[in-house]
Amino acid sequence: MNIAKSYITDESGKIKSVILDYEVYQKIEEILLNDGLLKAMEEVQDKETVNYEDVRELIRQL
Repeated sequence: MNIAKSYITDESGKIKSVILDYEVYQKIEEILLNDGLLKAMEEVQDKETVNYEDVRELIRQL
């Protein structure tokens, strides 16, 4: 995948930031968020489920 990008550098030429096309940024963000969601779902896959009303009652008691 060829990604068009521009760089912002400091006085010594060291890259400090990258400028991406907004559509490319959105695609990257979506991929990262989906990956994070997948990992979170895998972590709780075998966990015991909790009833929504039970949680609401616990929160009310705080």
